[in-house]
Amino acid sequence: MGSHNSVTELNDLFVEAMNAGDLDAALSVWDENTVFQTGPGTEPARGMDQLRAALSEFLALKPHLSIKELHRVEADDIVLVALRWNLTGTAPDGTPVEMSAVDSNVFRRQADGTWRIVIDNPFHSVHIGLES
Repeated sequence: MGSHNSVTELNDLFVEAMNAGDLDAALSVWDENTVFQTGPGTEPARGMDQLRAALSEFLALKPHLSIKELHRVEADDIVLVALRWNLTGTAPDGTPVEMSAVDSNVFRRQADGTWRIVIDNPFHSVHIGLES
């Protein structure tokens, strides 16, 4: 079961929340001043209101999300993680949806010892030309 106690558990919590369609639990993994790159060629979502709108679009797909951590770099209270994510779901018109990419996330330990995402670029591999 995921929690806010470590970066790994925070990622687990996010996957569980997305697969359960629980927007509030999914939002709980981010810092209130987060930056979330919504997609290639788009402006990033900044702050919780914009993040809520962006995640609502993903949740409308009734997603099944899986992730695999590829690499991690730690520096005190900051952690950079690269992970491969795969999402399958169904568009509102019933069309099957499949998406995947390599994500880069920056996590920061909070004053209370818990972790939150401060920057999330789920389409990093697309942005740097590794995938289209």
